[in-house]
Amino acid sequence: MPADKTIFTGDILFIDGHPIMWVGPVENWIAACGTILAMDVETIVPGHGPVTDKKGVTRVRDYLAYIRDEAKKRFDAGMSAFETARSIALDDFASWGDGERIAVNVATLYREFGAKDTPSDAATLFGWMAQIWKDRK
Repeated sequence: MPADKTIFTGDILFIDGHPIMWVGPVENWIAACGTILAMDVETIVPGHGPVTDKKGVTRVRDYLAYIRDEAKKRFDAGMSAFETARSIALDDFASWGDGERIAVNVATLYREFGAKDTPSDAATLFGWMAQIWKDRK
């Protein structure tokens, strides 16, 4: 809605909650955040969470880049996707809900990095999320 300087983003944005990236490429998510930031908008209606502004978009973009970079370091070091998901500190995003979603995000990234043994099935990934949720309580 250009006249109102408002954009509805759908599932690209999760505000105050960890996004869940079932599929990528993650670079497309980051680029979409950049596109939104370049627009002449003031009000941003995310797919999940409260209405926000460009600061909210920047936080999501920064989260995605952080998870990508931390996962890549661990992938290159030979860690499994599940070990990686359990080891990435979410301190800067601790106030966000659903931190266990990092399991799905890391699995998606690992598949993008070329891992052949990283699961994509919902049952396994929900199991990983449950374990991470339990470990962080």
